[in-house]
Amino acid sequence: MKKIILLLIFNFCLFSCCSQKSFSDILYFLPSSVNEILIKELQKSNNNNDIYIVLDKENKDTYVLYLSNSNSPKNFWKEHTNRAVFLQERLIPLYFYSDEYFSFAEKGEDVLKKLGTEKGIRKVTYLRENNVFNIKFKLNGEIVD
Repeated sequence: MKKIILLLIFNFCLFSCCSQKSFSDILYFLPSSVNEILIKELQKSNNNNDIYIVLDKENKDTYVLYLSNSNSPKNFWKEHTNRAVFLQERLIPLYFYSDEYFSFAEKGEDVLKKLGTEKGIRKVTYLRENNVFNIKFKLNGEIVD
């Protein structure tokens, strides 16, 4: 009986130590016209493994999607997002442009510890308007120039 209990405890410890990161809890499916353009752009690119998508809303009707890669410094939001775009049988990390404006590039528990102290909280914003591939589109899939 002791051996069975020890074996169960060992298995529990073994399986609880295996960290499994869930890649995405929220999946986004873009309009087919946007998907087609993204697929063509990905085919041009050599480095498809480290890409991510940033979604912004330009105005009431128009969205802007930025296709970025991880050649830039470590991207906190890409690593911690629970969103992904389903594209060409792949999941590509997605976060919102507003995440960069209204949050800090640190874990929430670290930010809370620093509040009220003299320790600085890291604020990061990426400039991508001119040097990153982007698509403007309407919710119905109409591409906007």
